[in-house]
Amino acid sequence: MRVGYCPTMKPFVDEINKKNDLESIDFGSARSVLIALNVGKIDFGIIGRVAKKSEFDGFRRRIGEGYTLVTNVKQMILNEQLPDIKIHTVVPENTVRSLFHELKDVVYHENLDGLLSEGEVRLISWDDWKDHFELLIPVDEAHNKNPKFRVPHIYSKKDDLDRIRV
Repeated sequence: MRVGYCPTMKPFVDEINKKNDLESIDFGSARSVLIALNVGKIDFGIIGRVAKKSEFDGFRRRIGEGYTLVTNVKQMILNEQLPDIKIHTVVPENTVRSLFHELKDVVYHENLDGLLSEGEVRLISWDDWKDHFELLIPVDEAHNKNPKFRVPHIYSKKDDLDRIRV
């Protein structure tokens, strides 16, 4: 099986390679993985985010739970800037404090309805992802994405996602 992945998912791919016979290929970005999958260069794609409907039409399996930052305009931010940003969320306070100690200015809400307004940042569960959301991508100085805000998503054009043992 040929599996393409984005760099953030390398540790996950290395781990599942122990249980599967995979030819794994680093494509450098999630977008490149999805393009390769769409044109049949690979059997599976593993990226750390949900593909937009315009990027991929096929099957998806998320491995695990997780959270990400969304806003109205896709952008990157340095990890060290995270404490300075006001974050709105419905994620329970104890979860935010235990997983994201770098988030200092957090506003807690009871539901997601109407929370995403121009220029505001939200911490959401991947379960709450909507196709119109854009990612706020925390990175280090070398532009490596912060894996705390990613979770493995396996993609395939066929309904055979269980072929990859995790």
